[in-house]
Amino acid sequence: MVSLSEIQGLLSPVLTPLSRGYSALMSRRARRYAMGECEQFRPACPCLSVGNIGSGGSGKTPLADWLLKWADIQELSVVLLTRGYGAKPPHLPYVVGPHSPASESGDEPLMLARENPDARVVVDPVRKRSGAWASEEFSPDLVILDDGFQHMAVKRDMDFVLLTPDDLKDGWDRVIPRGTWREGKDALRRADVFFVKSGAESFKSMAGLVKDRLGPFGRPVFQFSLRAVGLKLLGGGDRLEFGSGKYVLFSGIGNPQMLVADAREYMGREPEKFIVFRDHHAYTDRDVEDIRRQAATLGAKRIICTPKDAVKLAGLGCDDFYVIDLEVEFLEALFFDGTAPLPFDKWWNLERLLNSSQQKEN
Repeated sequence: MVSLSEIQGLLSPVLTPLSRGYSALMSRRARRYAMGECEQFRPACPCLSVGNIGSGGSGKTPLADWLLKWADIQELSVVLLTRGYGAKPPHLPYVVGPHSPASESGDEPLMLARENPDARVVVDPVRKRSGAWASEEFSPDLVILDDGFQHMAVKRDMDFVLLTPDDLKDGWDRVIPRGTWREGKDALRRADVFFVKSGAESFKSMAGLVKDRLGPFGRPVFQFSLRAVGLKLLGGGDRLEFGSGKYVLFSGIGNPQMLVADAREYMGREPEKFIVFRDHHAYTDRDVEDIRRQAATLGAKRIICTPKDAVKLAGLGCDDFYVIDLEVEFLEALFFDGTAPLPFDKWWNLERLLNSSQQKEN
């Protein structure tokens, strides 16, 4: 089967001019916001944006989750504003609770709300509206703007911009429809911090490329990855070892092939079958029956999915399914200001957040 990137390459003579036109439109839009020509909401507290230049697979939700947990440790009241892709809330703005239906909240907001019960996760595609409402309702100490790099209607103090290794390689500066980027490379000048989702060794091997691509912007670049620490039953219980028995893997995420590679490493063997659903897929009883049937046919005793899939399986009788228990891990970094690089979790602190807010005000 021909991949999307191969199709885009074949159609490059047609798509490249369209890509340049789209990039120019996005640049003009960014200038209008920068010049104050478009209405914006400014939270009274510090505001962080977690976003990306491309689409999907950059680890945006795990990083947002890490920041919510960090804020909780700092005893900060935090609101996360998200559009809630695929959500159909009964009203807007909509505060996601740990027991909200995934159909109302969206899968990623529900996952964040369950993992961070003291945070307010607010769904609304109009985030300047939800930001104003949440500020009045909750008086937060920190606002996190989910998928916010292109969402300029909410002013932020720092832009955290995430990239994948492909963004730095073949995907560099390939804007929709020629590639997956939402803006051209000049947009990266707005970034305050860069993150690259990759393994530590892979990041070190790309150091020269990272310097060439991102060094001119003069911002710190942090590597992070998702470390699998075990399996958990959806029905609850202690963390389990991975083991090496037969298993079936399924997912409805943005970059499924990365999951296969990770699962192979964790389990020590290939899955008997990898069942791929579209990103943000809403699972049904029929899907579950089909997954069980395929696992039984192949003699696989474990059926494994991701945390993002797990939140959409409530009420479908999947307590015996397993979810991969993941932790965000920061190991490597590149700085371009002459200081010694530190991993993000050693570099980031409350003082740095507050200083960034004061600098923007001044």
